[in-house]
Amino acid sequence: MVEPAVADSLLAAIGARDYEAIAACFAVDARFLVLTPKPQLRDHNGPAEAEERYRRWLAGLDPFVVLDADREVIADRVRIRYRFRGRDPEKGWQENEHSGYARVDTDGRIALLTLTCAGFRPVTDPV
Repeated sequence: MVEPAVADSLLAAIGARDYEAIAACFAVDARFLVLTPKPQLRDHNGPAEAEERYRRWLAGLDPFVVLDADREVIADRVRIRYRFRGRDPEKGWQENEHSGYARVDTDGRIALLTLTCAGFRPVTDPV
């Protein structure tokens, strides 16, 4: 059974947009694969590249809120899912969901995260 604490840390860091804490969730030699709706497969290596990917997704959204998030252990992986909304200065309100599976290494950090992205979907101005 895998220890899911790093998934909780990652979800908290995403919600806080704490990019250094996001990077700290990834092992030095981690691989981060993202399938986008374009379709495109983005392949990132190491904590710095993971941090930069999250910064590109989240930093420009103001305001920003995580609407829903959860994690579940599935044998030797941790499923991580979160949905967020934010206002992009050029595109207006956007909503997105990411769902993925993490392999956690022996020191409790993410060694591999494969993630699918719903894409930034336009939504009406929330009340």
